[in-house]
Amino acid sequence: MKHFLFSFLIIGTILNSSCKKSSDAAIKITTGTFTVNSFAFINNGTFPKLYTCDSMGISPKLNWSNVPIGTTHFAIVMHHIPPTPPNHVYMLLYNIPATVTSIPDAVSGIGIFGINTVNGQQSYTPPCSQGPGAKLYTITLYALSSPPVFTVLQSQVTRDIFLAAIANKTLAVSEINVTYSR
Repeated sequence: MKHFLFSFLIIGTILNSSCKKSSDAAIKITTGTFTVNSFAFINNGTFPKLYTCDSMGISPKLNWSNVPIGTTHFAIVMHHIPPTPPNHVYMLLYNIPATVTSIPDAVSGIGIFGINTVNGQQSYTPPCSQGPGAKLYTITLYALSSPPVFTVLQSQVTRDIFLAAIANKTLAVSEINVTYSR
């Protein structure tokens, strides 16, 4: 009887350990990966004309999911790497509270705009591709552990200054790449 009871305890411990590993794996699968999306376009798809200088030129609506634990703020950067430097930055939006999981078309009142490189303003500026062929635009969402702190005035925050300020605060990054041709 002692031998049977001892075997039962060992089998029970093994099964319990296996179940625990299974449930941990299931939790990891269901939490997924930090992801930015849009209902207006898909990753590696075409950027809708609505968001460019060929139409209304409003900022795109975005939503995100599977936010990392510890996130207190989000930030969004939209840029294009042309054949010759410098990079073109169309949107830098930071200090988006962790309670926000989407931005609407023509976002306002959420977060703080940094400087775009097209006109030097603190706003979204629509892409206005020049030259032949499709141009690639990248929209990057950052999950941050705390808001960025800058050594310059808010009106002087560029993408480079922003990226330096979040170097040790970035918990996760998600990107959407889109193309647009005129």
